[in-house]
Order: sequence, then structure tokens, then C-alpha cells
Amino acid sequence: MASITHDSMASELEKTPKVSVILTVKNEERTIGHTIESVLKIDYPDYEVIVVDGGSEDQTVAVAKNHNVKVIQAKGSTPGQGRNVGVVNSSYPVVAFIDGDCYVKRNDWLRNSVDLLRQRNIGGVSGPVIPYSEAPYMSKALMDVLSTFFANAGSAQFARYGKQREVKSIPSCNAVYRKEAIRGTGLFAEDLRFCEDADLNHRIRRSGYRLVYSPEVVVEHDWKVHSFTSLFRYIFRYGTGRAVAVKKYPYLFSILQTVPSFVLVFMSFLLLLSLVFGGFFLYAVLFLGFSYCALAFISSIFVAYRSRDVRMVLVALAAYFLVHVSYGTGFILGFFSHDLR
Repeated sequence: MASITHDSMASELEKTPKVSVILTVKNEERTIGHTIESVLKIDYPDYEVIVVDGGSEDQTVAVAKNHNVKVIQAKGSTPGQGRNVGVVNSSYPVVAFIDGDCYVKRNDWLRNSVDLLRQRNIGGVSGPVIPYSEAPYMSKALMDVLSTFFANAGSAQFARYGKQREVKSIPSCNAVYRKEAIRGTGLFAEDLRFCEDADLNHRIRRSGYRLVYSPEVVVEHDWKVHSFTSLFRYIFRYGTGRAVAVKKYPYLFSILQTVPSFVLVFMSFLLLLSLVFGGFFLYAVLFLGFSYCALAFISSIFVAYRSRDVRMVLVALAAYFLVHVSYGTGFILGFFSHDLR
């Protein structure tokens, strides 16, 4: 791994650097106004706000233009293309990303992030993505479930670590980078519909930068997932997109990503054998099924205890099953899909 000593950027960050906050959006008329307003209330001396629209068919652009922000229309873009348009059109040495359905939770969001970027070789900063305070119960509950390791397998997308730590990746819905860390490693991949942030973060770390998670860098997510059905669709699409990304960029492969798919195939095969032969295969199915249910129940108890909500035991049990089946199925089918654009 190369050692990075960027004297020019270090001198830029010794003072309070100007920041470009980039929102990449598409069909977010319900939330974009609230998102922009939350960003414009940030307590930071000098920053610009750039909204990059990816071809909205609703009133997203009209709502955005009612605010004091720069609006750029990039019709038909993938998330990576939209983020790159924002980076290329940004004016300042630090770029921050937030999605059009996320809201800045704390006014010191940028200050806390920039303070960390001043440290040696830190290229990007992120933090918790928590449920919107006024979101429906199920949306909050399902995000709480996804924040556990049993659901996310260590992904930073929904992680809620209690302390600052170095991480392998940060989600682009809540991320603040040195612009040179992005531009110096080739910008976002424009041929991915999902995981473009994971790909960029891999290249940033490979070049010698560190990525840091801080509980002080918080945004709320006004998540569109409000039911088990929408959760299944969301995770299925993500699983498919993850497989497509791994096919195109094999260095994104992780054993943990394949566990749901492997278990799904293995259990299906074992179940078929048990129906034909019974005996050992039937006992194996029962044992593995019981083991899974026990792990899911233990994790569900943890979620219910943390949220102080006994209903979460049943919600989490159902959600874990749906998450693992939908992701596993989507990941398998992703290898037979050419693209998701």
C-alpha cells in the first residue's frame, strides 16, 4: 500500500476548508425540500450545495430550484455518473454526499467530518444512518433490524457503532471526502447501479487513505421501505446489484456476501435429499433449520432489548428470514443478469 503525504491538501485542511455538498436525486419530490433545508441549516462557515438530478419525472427539480442551491440535470444517469457530475462541478477541496431522502441530523455534521479529515491520511468520513424521527413504525423497525450484524454482515450502510473506528467502506448517502481522494483514484464507477460507493472506497483505501466512521456524523434516512414486501424487493435488488458489481470488479468479492446464497442452495438441496431418502438428511435439515432459528431468535432479543420494544422480537424474526432469502436469491440471479441500468 502506498504511503500518502499530500502537503498541499494538508495545508488546505489546516484552515477551515470550503465544502461542496452534493445531493444526487431522482424522483424525490416528497423529501428533497426537507433534505435541502436540513443541509442549508448546517453550522459551517462556507459551503455550496449542488443538486444533481438523474432524470426525475416528478417535481423534484422544481422543488430544488425553489432553494438557494445549484441544480444540474443529468438525465438517465446511474448513481455513479450523477456523483461524478457533482464532483466535477464542485468548487472546493472537500466534497460531501447526502441522498435526497436523507436529512442532516446535527448542525455540526460538516464540522465533525472536516475535523477528522484533518488527521493524517484520512480520505473519507461517515457515520450512522438512522431512521427519520417521523417515519412509520415499520420503517424504523426494519432499519433497526438491518443495523445488526446478523442482517448486514458488517456492512457500514446501516451500522451503528458506538465509538469512532476505521472501516473498509462508507455509504455515499452520508459521506464526506477529500476531493483529491476521489479524483486521484478515478471517481465513481459509472457502470454500476449498486455498490459504486463500495468500489470507490476500495480504491481509496488501496491508494493509502483511511476511511473513518464517527458516531458524531449522523443523518436520518426517510426510508421508502415500510413493509415486509417492500423490504423483500429492496434487499432482492441490492443482492442482484451486488452480484453484478462483483462480476465486473472481482476485488469487491467477500465470503460473507455469499453466505446467504450458499446456505439457500445447500438447504434446498438437503431438503430435496431428505424428501427422497429421509433419515440422515432429514435430521440434518432439522438441525440446521433449528440452528438458524436459534441465531435469529437471539439476535431478535437483542434488537428488542436495544429498542425497548417487545414487538421487535417478531418483527426481527420475520425480517431476518426475508433479508437472507431475498438477498441470497438476488445474489444468485445477479450472476445471470448483465446489468441493472
